[in-house]
Amino acid sequence: MAPTKTVKSKPSSNKRSQARNRKNLPATKAVSKTSKVKKPKLQETPSALRPVQKKKKTYTDKELGLPKLNMITPAGVDSPKGKKKGKVFVDDQESMMTILAIVEATKEGIIESKLKKSRHLEEIREARRKELEAKQGQKNSKLVSQWASSASTTLNLE
Repeated sequence: MAPTKTVKSKPSSNKRSQARNRKNLPATKAVSKTSKVKKPKLQETPSALRPVQKKKKTYTDKELGLPKLNMITPAGVDSPKGKKKGKVFVDDQESMMTILAIVEATKEGIIESKLKKSRHLEEIREARRKELEAKQGQKNSKLVSQWASSASTTLNLE
């Protein structure tokens, strides 16, 4: 950093001008100078400076009309909003039997598909087992033929 030079003014001229000003001032102003007291300004807090934000309203699921979670409703079935919950009794025996038949058919279809899949997997396992047995048989026959040929050569050498 470069050093800075201070410039001094002539002290005699300053003192003279100050003395003249004191003589010319009326007495009331001198009193008023002493009565003026600087009041400390109140510091504004950061929270006071921020604009006030309104709280956002939170809506409930019922007000928004959202369905409740973890409830299974079949496709095409909409329950009315004002209806009470509880058991639903079927008046018509025939409609109850059709509903039961549909449910049983879906359950049987699931069971049948599982059985079909297990049969298919069992067939695959059986085919692999047969392939492994065939490979083992080929290895054994190859080893036996090699052993027989090596045994016959050793017998011929004797």
